Amino acid sequence: MNIRLAINVLVGVGLGLLFSYLLSGCSDERPLAPPPSAGMAAEATHASETALAPTHATAREATDAQPAHTGADTPARRDATNSQAANIAEAAMPLPQTSERYHLSWDGKLEGDAERRLSCDGKQCRFETHAKVVGLASLSEVSDFNWQNGQVQFQRYERTLQLLFKQVVRIEKQADGSIRSERRNKIYTYASQPGLVDILNIEVQLRADRVAGRAPKASYPLADSKGVSAIQLRREADATLTIAGLARPCEVYVREDGKRVTTLWLDPAQAFLPLQIVHQDGAETYRMQWLGD
Repeated sequence: MNIRLAINVLVGVGLGLLFSYLLSGCSDERPLAPPPSAGMAAEATHASETALAPTHATAREATDAQPAHTGADTPARRDATNSQAANIAEAAMPLPQTSERYHLSWDGKLEGDAERRLSCDGKQCRFETHAKVVGLASLSEVSDFNWQNGQVQFQRYERTLQLLFKQVVRIEKQADGSIRSERRNKIYTYASQPGLVDILNIEVQLRADRVAGRAPKASYPLADSKGVSAIQLRREADATLTIAGLARPCEVYVREDGKRVTTLWLDPAQAFLPLQIVHQDGAETYRMQWLGD
């Protein structure tokens, strides 16, 4: 009985490391990014719109004035309509809002399932991941963010790992614009930075940039448990993956945050959906592979 208990504990600890590295960031060991220079502009705040008061014309003025052609298709009206449509298109999330299933493995020793889902209500969006190894552990990650002007705007990130006991990490943007994090009963507060992302929504930003034909940035400021850290991103040579018997050409990107290297295979034919995600941490490999339609 004692031997079985010891084995279960060891498996649980190993699985905890698996989930901690497989789908999440928030490393206490990750170096923090240098603070922004004094010349860096702060994040712009959106000024409230000022409504114009309508002019109240008299009945005689209304009678003498030329009749309004409300249905006329004038160049000015067309320009206004096109501008409004462009603004709506720019504000809308360009990625399909779907739920995708993945198979996960850790060095072939432990296997499980994961579901990843993107949803939006207007500019308010949520990207979430739920993974589990039946009977052993589960991990949930949720990223809440605004999508505006083609950019992710960080709001909140939460990770819940259920192993021998529940472990929760929360990172939130406060009303004053600062960032507050809570992990292992420790609370940190630090200043935000323009373009701030979390470990989940950086993938949304990467995919949206590629859908729009833009090259992703080489570096992003990452909301971490102790402060803002730097996360690097680079493109590798394209590759082809065979999923469910079908060869799929992919763009390959490598993400480096701290000691962990993450490689993503993105399918251009499916709005750059990740077909495979591999985390390399030393000699250990953690893999997620899309299960197909």
